[in-house]
This record gives sequence, C-alpha cells and structure tokens, in this order.
Amino acid sequence: MVDDEVDQRPALSEIRKRYEDECFFQDDRASAEYAYALAVRLREIGLLSEARRFASECLELAERLSTNTLADVVSTKKSVGGVPLPELFHEGVVRSRLADLLDAASAGRG
Repeated sequence: MVDDEVDQRPALSEIRKRYEDECFFQDDRASAEYAYALAVRLREIGLLSEARRFASECLELAERLSTNTLADVVSTKKSVGGVPLPELFHEGVVRSRLADLLDAASAGRG
C-alpha cells in the first residue's frame, strides 16, 4: 500500500546526509536523485527557498548525466527518500517536474 511507504519516510536530515555522501563520492545520478527528493519534500512542507536550491542542484546534476540510451535514463529505483522517482530520470523530466521551483529560482537570479 502506498500510504505505508509515505508513513515510513526518512527524516530530511537523513536524506540530506545521503545527498552529501553521494556528492562527496561524485555519483551524479544518486546525487541528482537525492536532490530531487529533497526538493519535493521541502516543497511539500513549504520550505520553498531551500526547495528551489535543491531543484537547481538536481537540474545541474541531471544535465551531466548520459542520455545516449534508454538504459541511461530509466530509473533503477522506485523511490528515494520517500519520494517516488519518475520512470525516466533525465534533465527534461527534472525540468518538468520541478518547473515551479526552477522558474522561481531563475527569476530570483536576475
């Protein structure tokens, strides 16, 4: 049941730690997935400034990922940090799913 998965979401601090670990080990894919989860979770609780930061970081990481084959973009995990991942994880999907955060982040840079 989906509700069980949502109830057992890890703490944001745990997701941040995993994100930092993946960045340290330079795993762009895993880093992007955790940044995506942080952006979504932070948006859900109204911490929009922080959510925008992680959305931008997610997009930057996703832009570095290979997209040459379907295997490059198919998600190997159903969820990260209690957030369902899109079936295909690439820059275009990230841009679409986090558009509200990314538009606001880029508007603030002007």
